Amino acid sequence: MKWRYYLYSLLGCVLFFSCYNEDTLTDDASGEDLVRFEFPQGTNSWDDDVVAIKEKFNVCIIYKDFQASDLNRTWTGTIGSQTYFGEGLKSDEQAEFMISFMKNHVFAYLNPAITQKVFPMYYYMVYDCHAPFVFGPYNLKAPMKNIFDGMDYWSLCMFYGESDPTSDMFYGRLEAPETPEDFWEWRGVILYEILEKAYEKGNIIIPEEFQAGIDYKTEVESDPGTEGNPNYYTKRGFPGASYGFLRLDALRGIGNTNPSKNFFAYIHLGMRYTSEELEAKHPKANNPLLWEKRQYVLNYMKTKYDLDLEAIAKIPAMN
Repeated sequence: MKWRYYLYSLLGCVLFFSCYNEDTLTDDASGEDLVRFEFPQGTNSWDDDVVAIKEKFNVCIIYKDFQASDLNRTWTGTIGSQTYFGEGLKSDEQAEFMISFMKNHVFAYLNPAITQKVFPMYYYMVYDCHAPFVFGPYNLKAPMKNIFDGMDYWSLCMFYGESDPTSDMFYGRLEAPETPEDFWEWRGVILYEILEKAYEKGNIIIPEEFQAGIDYKTEVESDPGTEGNPNYYTKRGFPGASYGFLRLDALRGIGNTNPSKNFFAYIHLGMRYTSEELEAKHPKANNPLLWEKRQYVLNYMKTKYDLDLEAIAKIPAMN
């Protein structure tokens, strides 16, 4: 039986070392890890920004000199079927625009304590990032604004290549943000993902006193017309069910939440709605517990983690 043990051990070693190609690894300037790309990738002003982001948050923003295969790496070091397609940015203008967005609309709201062990090694700025999809006789092209599940990367795509009317009809046409509302939505989607992962990794701790006054046993109401019921979910201190930055849905049943989910729902509530927007949606006079807990979480996150959720909720002022 020993030969099987040695065989499995050898196979494990092969799989481990196949994750890395020594010919493509270079020493990182910080000496903390190894990267597959020259870093920084130029001497422009935005390259100074990506160096500063790397030094503070330990993630390399890469905007050129990568291939579609970099978007499809696996832990075994092999590339199966291409899931994602895309390439480096096409111009300095695109690079300056996207890195400015990352600097001023994403990293400006974060701090290293929150993001510890959240980011992968690389954050690709991709041109024409998409996934192919066959639907009957149609070969469709699905735009990928964000990828958050790469083996060693996340990616962002704001500039899209050629498409076709059928794909655009199914998926919509990807366009770079232009209006303040566009920037608010693009940054909100990314920041939501970052904070959700930070929460899952234990970088954000639920304070014990948060749970006081919240009943997690009695069933809630959520149907239209039940807003006046004492058990309506917002009256009971539940912001809702969190399914992504733009989706804070009604809580359909008490079994769909718990103290952990509810605390993150308050983080979501704080970064999604300003006080004025929340007043229009769930008036303070009718939902005092919701507003009390919201203010508690806003203060807690700002004091303990230097994270201003209210600032994220506001539409940015554009020059």
